[in-house]
Amino acid sequence: MVKSNPTLINRFWQVLNVPDTCLLDSRIYKKMLLENADLVTRDKKLVNESIESLLWRYTLKPETINIPAHQTKELDYPEIAIILVSLKTDKQAKRLVEIIQRAIPYPLLLIMTIDDRVWVSLASKRQSLADSVKLTTDHFYDSDWMDGSKLQPIEEQYIESLNNKDFDWTNIYTFYQSLIDRVVALQAARHTDEYLIKKHSDQLEAKSNSANRQNRLADIKKIEEFESQLKAELKKETQFNSKLNLNVRIKECQQQIQQLTKDL
Repeated sequence: MVKSNPTLINRFWQVLNVPDTCLLDSRIYKKMLLENADLVTRDKKLVNESIESLLWRYTLKPETINIPAHQTKELDYPEIAIILVSLKTDKQAKRLVEIIQRAIPYPLLLIMTIDDRVWVSLASKRQSLADSVKLTTDHFYDSDWMDGSKLQPIEEQYIESLNNKDFDWTNIYTFYQSLIDRVVALQAARHTDEYLIKKHSDQLEAKSNSANRQNRLADIKKIEEFESQLKAELKKETQFNSKLNLNVRIKECQQQIQQLTKDL
């Protein structure tokens, strides 16, 4: 009998290797999500039409895994919730992860699946200055869709880097930062073709490096969008001087992207 290859989500679980003591496998009802999140009508429709099921797969906290919690005036990392979302459709996936990340008040490793595709989402959260009970979301870190049937080499490297023995076990916050570092490395590798996890000497440097890398990625995205607009204008332009000017501006965009990519 020919042994079939594991699905991408199964590979994800195998490599991540979360201890059985963390297993929860508790269903989350969409009604709970809709009631706890302050959603406009279109977002409620997106949740109802896109989500097949939500499963709270694992809980990583001092009682279930040998990692201490971490709490400061701004950071509250008592545990990490690992939640699996099975989708009916991949429509507006990025918006959907933002809705779920904001709705669930925990540091959250969110994994969305449809067919043999996987989307990994993390978010940095801090105490709200207006309401100490609430967490506000600063940044989202998304892998975008990875297709198990045609993984790119950098995506293979990302999956293989998820073994938790290589994470920073100082506390829940540093462990979560290790997850963020790997998604940011994947985002950067989509531009550089090199999957590189940067080493840090302390927590402040880790947070700073990830934020700087993420900011450069955001700048690249903005420039790429502007470049696309310029190229669309170029296709419609008939005047020689205007075409020349547009080509110069497109070249400047490409140079800026090259420079930012070097710094990733």
